Amino acid sequence: MQMNGLAELLTISRYRDRWADPRLVVCVFHNNDLNQVTWELRSMGGAPKFEQSQSLPDLSYADVARVFGLGAVAVDDPDDLAGAWRQALSADRPTVLDVRCDPEVPPIPPHASWEQMKSTAEAVLRGDPNAWHLITQGTKTKAQEFIPHHDN
Repeated sequence: MQMNGLAELLTISRYRDRWADPRLVVCVFHNNDLNQVTWELRSMGGAPKFEQSQSLPDLSYADVARVFGLGAVAVDDPDDLAGAWRQALSADRPTVLDVRCDPEVPPIPPHASWEQMKSTAEAVLRGDPNAWHLITQGTKTKAQEFIPHHDN
């Protein structure tokens, strides 16, 4: 979430009393990174992460939501995510779900082009700050596509 996202939360807070149904969940993938920009630069430009322009200061979006009078649920443990969603979806007001996550888990699209994969690999090899962690997480993410999942 960037500054415009904070302004949107303020707008939600300001106008929620006018809504017939004030329920709304805003899920923030909290990773202290301009993640979409970082991954676009890697996959489309072959450029490693430039931390000075892409790393964000740590901020509790749940605390910001509370200050704005919104509901808030912070999640630090993946095992707590289902319960956090239940809490947010049952709230009587707009609620921010502040989910801490790893910025090095790549958002691998199902149909990445050869050029995108090549550019991303080149970016990592050019000195991405967390290259090995990124490679590990990317491999785990892609491998999950081939593992059969069973719903309980």
